[in-house]
Amino acid sequence: MRPNGSAGRGGPGALSDPNAPKGVYPTERGVVKSIAGSQLFVEMDDEHEMKFRITHKTKFFAQAKDAQGKSVQKEIKASSLEPGETIDVDMQTSLDGAFEAVRVVVVPATPPNAEPPK
Repeated sequence: MRPNGSAGRGGPGALSDPNAPKGVYPTERGVVKSIAGSQLFVEMDDEHEMKFRITHKTKFFAQAKDAQGKSVQKEIKASSLEPGETIDVDMQTSLDGAFEAVRVVVVPATPPNAEPPK
């Protein structure tokens, strides 16, 4: 038995983000094509599209700035996703082989004249 406050398997920083899903999931970046009912369609590139199942466990987040100007994630509703938005999807495969979205994060748009970080 571990004493209270010990790290366990995840290491010392494992529980620092309360919004982080429990476990390790592959992440894909794409553009929202459509969302209908329990299905999220994401365009990965010009030739590929993926369909994700949305469950009661799926969490949706958007990047925002706090009072100090730090980037933080705030939880949003699935209905606030718009076609054309860039998202990161943490996923898992269900028993029937379908991809389930575990966590969806809206990636903030970069202004056209902004330089990418180096």
